[in-house]
Amino acid sequence: MAEAERRDEDGSRRKFMLAGAGALGACVAGISVAPALSLLTHPLRTATTSGSDAFIPAGKLAQFKGSVPVKVDLYADKLDAWNRVVEVKIGSAWVWNEQGTVRAMSTVCPHLGCAIDYVAETDKFLCPCHDSFFARDGAVETGPSPRGMDSLDVETEGELVAIRYQRFRQGTPAKEPV
Repeated sequence: MAEAERRDEDGSRRKFMLAGAGALGACVAGISVAPALSLLTHPLRTATTSGSDAFIPAGKLAQFKGSVPVKVDLYADKLDAWNRVVEVKIGSAWVWNEQGTVRAMSTVCPHLGCAIDYVAETDKFLCPCHDSFFARDGAVETGPSPRGMDSLDVETEGELVAIRYQRFRQGTPAKEPV
């Protein structure tokens, strides 16, 4: 009988030790996994991308005094889920002053996203990829572009001109933000 009791005690001790080792292992795994899960789910819990609702400084008003469009590169801080990069080129715009009103158009062609140039001799915008010509107001004159150039919101405050830069879906007749 003493032998049977000893075997039961050894079995109980063994079960207790296995349960203790399992609990300790689960605690160590939990301690390791919790920060990893927190890092991986961070973008789901927090607003992590910079919005397109901000106006980006484009230059001084004097820079756009004439009626000839000036190409302006727009720079902003880029923020995504884990990174922040300072002063990244996010796009370009054609900016000009039309009878006291500052106007801006995206340099991205609404057809397939090629870069739109300004041709001073004809006073028109040109997408050289498929020979789309745009009038001064951005309307399509010739070519396969499904809509006119995309206008951008402009804000002037004192001597500073700022633009709300957005990208729009290409190849569609409607101007839809991406």
